Amino acid sequence: MFLLVFLLIINAARAENVLTAVAAEHKMLQYTESGEVHGPSAEIFKLLLKNSQLNATLEFFPWSRAYQTALNRENTLILSMVRTKEREHKFHWLIKVSDLVRGFMSLKSHPDNQITDIADAKTKVIAVLRGSYSYHSLINLGFSKKNNIYEVASLEHAIELFLSGKVDLIYTDPNVLNNHLIKQQQNPQALISVHILPQTRRESYIASNINTSASILKKLKSAAYKLQADPDYQYYLAYKPLIKE
Repeated sequence: MFLLVFLLIINAARAENVLTAVAAEHKMLQYTESGEVHGPSAEIFKLLLKNSQLNATLEFFPWSRAYQTALNRENTLILSMVRTKEREHKFHWLIKVSDLVRGFMSLKSHPDNQITDIADAKTKVIAVLRGSYSYHSLINLGFSKKNNIYEVASLEHAIELFLSGKVDLIYTDPNVLNNHLIKQQQNPQALISVHILPQTRRESYIASNINTSASILKKLKSAAYKLQADPDYQYYLAYKPLIKE
């Protein structure tokens, strides 16, 4: 009986200190290729683990599942999540991984779809990824599925609708659309106009579940603090990859 209780205590302690991480695939931030994790946010994640002397398995899910997993599973990190007022108290915010920009993009072949402010954008039909930060930021700005949002399940579908002229605008990271066009051997500057407004700039972070154990959290926060002065961290924070192959 004593041995059984001892083993249960040991297993509980181990479980308490198992760290996991989740993310959504994003070619500008973190993604898998040939079984390996790449991207500037993923590199910052690796630096954080190295400096905290912790190990964590990174799992990739659709964004909504990744978010719910990090929200509800203790000792779980999430990459790369926009820091908003609504999310502030739900997570421990560890370290910034990118300065996010979202833009409304229109086709130059449809000059009537160019915009100068949020009021202009609300008169258009906009493709946006379901459940994404982009979607929720539009909702917070007063857009709606009834009037101007065309919600889709994948970014690829949104791009397809936009390029075919079936929607007026697409709302996403401009680099994502630029990279897509470059991969298709097209010139983004000749095809699209990018409209970036003050309301569409945000920062994203690595964050942890609010119930992360105190011992893990202490190591993560200490490592994050030290990384601020690390040249490698500064490099990846500023890095903006373009996919040209």
